[in-house]
Amino acid sequence: MRFIHQNQRRAIQVGIIARCPALLFSLAFFIGPLFIGPLFAQTVQVTLVDTHFTVTDRSGHLVTNLEREDFTIFDNGIPQEIAGFSKKLQSPLSVALVVDRSQSVSERFQFVPEAAASFIKSTMRKQEDRGLVAAFDSKVYLLQDWTADPELLIDSVRKLTAAGGTSLFDAVYKTSRDKFKTGDPRKKVLVLITDGEDTTSRATFKQVLDMAQLSGVTIYVIGIKAEDSLNAHELQGKLVLTELAELTGGHVFQSKDHQDEKLTALFTRLEGELRNEYKMSYYLDAPLDSTFHKIKIETKDRRLVVHAPKGFYARRRTELL
Repeated sequence: MRFIHQNQRRAIQVGIIARCPALLFSLAFFIGPLFIGPLFAQTVQVTLVDTHFTVTDRSGHLVTNLEREDFTIFDNGIPQEIAGFSKKLQSPLSVALVVDRSQSVSERFQFVPEAAASFIKSTMRKQEDRGLVAAFDSKVYLLQDWTADPELLIDSVRKLTAAGGTSLFDAVYKTSRDKFKTGDPRKKVLVLITDGEDTTSRATFKQVLDMAQLSGVTIYVIGIKAEDSLNAHELQGKLVLTELAELTGGHVFQSKDHQDEKLTALFTRLEGELRNEYKMSYYLDAPLDSTFHKIKIETKDRRLVVHAPKGFYARRRTELL
């Protein structure tokens, strides 16, 4: 299957329309970290899939010097020919900060607003990125809708206070469903700031995961409490959130103890991940029939860990708008 450049694709599409006005074709579109663009040349459908990912060693340190030949990518267990590769990307971002303001985090909540504000200030590029701020206790609140103005985001996080129950799953589900649209070309990131405990959600883990994957969202978790201070419910919550983050291509940042790392340091590590991505592309000869495709990326060095979405729904743009 040959590679079709952007200008070639446009010429093919225009030529087909001139001969068959009734023929429908799809524009290229994004699904979160996975870019899917069906190209129509006569009766052959070519689907381009781009996946964004990071690589760390076993200690969690970023590895940024790998090349195309260091990777193998699989779609539903089948090795794919790598059509494109790049590294150290500075991808435009759509970042949703979703903050736990429940009573259970009140002990350390005083550190959250300034740490989040520092992250916004250092990460958000006014001309390229956008962000929103949501908070949750027993309910979910939109404090600042999408904006490219970092100061509006900073103002909203500095007004946060702690109180109430914890509808963590509901907050992630609603934000993924209502605030991330397929037509957005930026990398979709949901940063969940929490202690990991959920007490009042109606949404289930599976519903949250399915919605995040449908919306193409990568979930990162910033643990407010140090690991050595988590109770049994919070430890269980951390395990669940770790699974949720890893299945969407992100992971959990949490200090081991109160002296290990401050919240600001955790946000700095997150920023490093967002600005040091790899991108790999392959062509998929399969229909856009809403089925889920499992993606697996392996490195030659098996000591390294790849953080990538575990799959995507092969859906047309109109199905997700």
